[in-house]
Amino acid sequence: MVLYRAQKMELHGRSVLVTGGASGMGFGFAKALLAEGAKVSIVDFNEEAGRATEKDLAEKYGSSNVIFCPCNVTSQEQFEEAFRRTRGVLGGPDIVVNNAGVGGETDDKWESVIDINLKGTLRGTRLALKYMSEAGGGSGGVIVNMASMAGVNPNPFAPVYGASKAGIIHATRSLAISPDVQKSGIRLNVMCPAFVDTPMFRNMASGDASQTSSSDQMAVKAFVDHIGVMSVDEVAAAFLDLVKDETRSGIILRCAKKTGIQYSTLSVQDV
Repeated sequence: MVLYRAQKMELHGRSVLVTGGASGMGFGFAKALLAEGAKVSIVDFNEEAGRATEKDLAEKYGSSNVIFCPCNVTSQEQFEEAFRRTRGVLGGPDIVVNNAGVGGETDDKWESVIDINLKGTLRGTRLALKYMSEAGGGSGGVIVNMASMAGVNPNPFAPVYGASKAGIIHATRSLAISPDVQKSGIRLNVMCPAFVDTPMFRNMASGDASQTSSSDQMAVKAFVDHIGVMSVDEVAAAFLDLVKDETRSGIILRCAKKTGIQYSTLSVQDV
């Protein structure tokens, strides 16, 4: 009898760029990667939080293993500079995690949701493909794009947020089956967590009216209670499994408190 053994990516010494890495899931991913011996570039718009995170993680994992790159993911110039600095200091990158994201359903916020979540992730993906390809001086690796279950299943209280995440899923699906990407040695996967206990979630759950399209906060609470809330550590554990398993490419990883961790392929259906 032949036993299946997954091919595991060794994370020790790998260079990782994580957007939105100063807090929430990005911070959880950074800690998990550093604990595995990786080197992490924390890319974040919030410079104060980013510097504090860099200091905190450097004290625990070593200053040579952590850097902070201030960056607004809506800026091509700033984002490319983050990639250049990451390569110059840490090498690679071997792994890119497009995690930066915001919520907002009101007239003054919804366009930023599209700009940061969807366009920012696409910008990061395009840069990752450039820097990780052999033509760009790279040696392959893995890109993980952070979407959401709100991009898979309709969320009646966050249609703009859901649309931004659905776009990430579709873009990742399309790139994963691209012949050029498949020849590049770059794996491309997408994570779709449901509610996770992050600052952004707590802001929404506390009643911030800008975060939902409904004024009925009792209905929002009932929706959250029905789905449940995962911890960052739970999502980070699933994230590590997805990154390490070199047999997984073109995968949607769904994470939810009640239904657990579910893998599904990014296969294309006939029309």
